[in-house]
Amino acid sequence: MNAATSTDPQVDTRCYASEPDGHAHDFHQVVLGGDGGTELEIEGHLHRVDAGAGLVIPAGTRHDYRGLGSNRQLVVDLPAATVALPQSLFSRSRAFAIDTALRARVQPLLGMAGARASRVRHWRLAVQFADDLAQRLHLPQALVDARAFPTACIDAWLRRHLDRPLATGELAARFGYGPRRFHDLFSEAFGEAPHRYLLRLRMDRALRLLDDAQRSLADVAGDTGFADQSAFTRRFTRHFGMPPGSWRRAPTQQLPS
Repeated sequence: MNAATSTDPQVDTRCYASEPDGHAHDFHQVVLGGDGGTELEIEGHLHRVDAGAGLVIPAGTRHDYRGLGSNRQLVVDLPAATVALPQSLFSRSRAFAIDTALRARVQPLLGMAGARASRVRHWRLAVQFADDLAQRLHLPQALVDARAFPTACIDAWLRRHLDRPLATGELAARFGYGPRRFHDLFSEAFGEAPHRYLLRLRMDRALRLLDDAQRSLADVAGDTGFADQSAFTRRFTRHFGMPPGSWRRAPTQQLPS
């Protein structure tokens, strides 16, 4: 059960050759600048990825690339329905700054090229980076359109309140919408219905909480909004194909320290 599958997220480092090349793929990709530089051209726009910059590449988007001398970048591949991020974040390619905190996450992973990581390790890293991206890629609503659906505010609010039961009607009322209108707008912005997105958020959070060996499965269940440990275990097993106890005990890496 530890082997990664094609529907799981993948986190790896890549060195881009100086000879130009290009392709498209059926999953979203995030390139986080590591060492040296890489140029990527998307729809006529040239982007440089280096220690201070990253790039989001939506699924199906052709991108041409070349390395600028010696380089190594961290790449996160995100197939559909893996980690929880609003679909609207991948509506177009976008560059983002790598600040000091994000740099501290990226730098220690640059030695993992060619090493084998377990499925648990890939998921753990992808979930961590999903939280990072959710914080950094949303534009303040005032800079977009005050009348637009507040995707960023909703996503941030959900991430802060995963320990409590949440009904769609309650969520709609909180943000000033009727239930049906909210459901439709949410599904358009997030790529799925509210209850499905919320479940993926809960599963992502559970993976992070399982890292703490001092935290019982009952604690993890309560902190992710489940009524009890049994309900949490059933849902987790259905989602990941293995129970949370087995996931916790699985080897996490075969990587350099």
